[in-house]
Amino acid sequence: MRAVICILMLGAGMAVIQPTVAAENAAEIICTNPKDDPPGPDTTVACYSDTGCALAETLGAEPIRDYDVGSAPFALARGKISAIIATSKDLIETAEANGAKCRPTEK
Repeated sequence: MRAVICILMLGAGMAVIQPTVAAENAAEIICTNPKDDPPGPDTTVACYSDTGCALAETLGAEPIRDYDVGSAPFALARGKISAIIATSKDLIETAEANGAKCRPTEK
């Protein structure tokens, strides 16, 4: 993982340096609705990175970049989308709790 330093500018010329971790190197996980596994043509996939969206395209699915994170697991459970490709542990856990089948993407 790569560390990124964010500088937050405050009023009166004050700045706060806040280290963050870049998520781009985290392993992508694909969570699918068991009824649409694997996603393919005529399906939609929520994705949150260039890598995840490119994977959705290779499956023949339509990538939906930056689908609302709070509603994605529930849209997946209802069949509104066919998969979620993400690195967020919370998003993945919520999807699994709602019946999704999650696994690492193949590299």
